[in-house]
Amino acid sequence: MERQYVSVIGGANIDIIGTPYYNLTPNDSNPGRTTLTLGGVARNIAENLSRLGVNIEFITVLGNDSYSREIEDSCKELNISLEHSQIMPNERTSTYICINNELGEMQVAISDMEIYKYITPSYLEKKLEIINGGAACVVDTNIPEESLEYLMDNSKVPIFLDTVSTKKTEKIKDSIRNVHTLKPNIIEAEILSNMKIITAEDLEKATSIILKKGIKRLFVSLGARGVYYTDGTIKGSILPIPTEIINTTGAGDSYIAAVAWAYLKDFDLEKSAKAGLAASYICVRSNQTVSKDISAQNIENIMENNWRQYDEFKRYFSNKS
Repeated sequence: MERQYVSVIGGANIDIIGTPYYNLTPNDSNPGRTTLTLGGVARNIAENLSRLGVNIEFITVLGNDSYSREIEDSCKELNISLEHSQIMPNERTSTYICINNELGEMQVAISDMEIYKYITPSYLEKKLEIINGGAACVVDTNIPEESLEYLMDNSKVPIFLDTVSTKKTEKIKDSIRNVHTLKPNIIEAEILSNMKIITAEDLEKATSIILKKGIKRLFVSLGARGVYYTDGTIKGSILPIPTEIINTTGAGDSYIAAVAWAYLKDFDLEKSAKAGLAASYICVRSNQTVSKDISAQNIENIMENNWRQYDEFKRYFSNKS
């Protein structure tokens, strides 16, 4: 039996996160705690997927420094293959510095990601056989626009795309196509649809515009209001599970990883949305970018225990109609 795997393409970096003990005061030194963890959207997704039991071929570029060695050691420990990644001798490994407020919510961040310019179309062309040999390809928008376009035109497997940020969404809004699953937040959905989203009707119209660009499935993060999901035929929204939020960094990465895992498990659209919310729930309860509590069993338990009432309510009214 052939080994099933998912290729993950994009950023791997060091995350330095600062969270104040009290209200964040601008232009001042704020007492608080700092953590240094491994990050990068694609790396986070790769780790989440690995913890969910998925084999990973990780395609990225790293500098020749102590940070890259930390990433390499971690990937080895997590059984994430770096066979198709590359060390760039004279470059810095990507670094991300994030300042949270006292609630653990990101307020400002700086990212040093110049190294990703080396993930070129010609670089990806050499990796195409391994990409197309997988069950799916998960990619973030840290890589150059022309490289994303190359993937969208040449991938033979479903592409799961993480928009990463509003700035990076801007660069793909006119070229996005041939994407199986896209996970924007509400602001990124506004950019992709070129319209303001205020009402539920606006959201429906905006997602319809985005789907017509060549997107098969959309999961739009609504923050505290959960997620809206649609494939153009099926649509719905689900509220998140209430919990104390320790840190939101990495929650979106865990969401798309769980949705990709759900695809491999052949979950339907609604169940996939729940899997994503369950993964995010686990993530925000941890001070780590990727929670060590992420596992297939934990996600399935959360899905079973937290939405049972919702499912029974839905079945009851569907039988009445």
